Amino acid sequence: MEKLEFAKALGEKIIISQHDYFATAKNEDFEHITNLKRIIVAIAEYLKSATNNKDKIDDLVEHLRQFSKTLYLNECIKNKDDNEDEGKIMEESEIWFDYIFENEEYPR
Repeated sequence: MEKLEFAKALGEKIIISQHDYFATAKNEDFEHITNLKRIIVAIAEYLKSATNNKDKIDDLVEHLRQFSKTLYLNECIKNKDDNEDEGKIMEESEIWFDYIFENEEYPR
């Protein structure tokens, strides 16, 4: 198995495990999202030291970020109150995820 394929499969497994912990332990969104970022950055850093295919590594990073984001958004929808609008929750959660992932702080 190629390193990038292995990293993708391993990364997805680790992200799912982190997400399952987030969903059951009810830890904070900030902690969860920054943990996901650390996982993805660590995988990318390893690959950059082991191979020189920057474009494929960047594609993998984006895939793992989107994979993480999808799990997070689905969890937000799953936990919404009955009277909350699903579209609004999805939009706000997406903004929340992107901001925390990029800035490692809460939006102001």
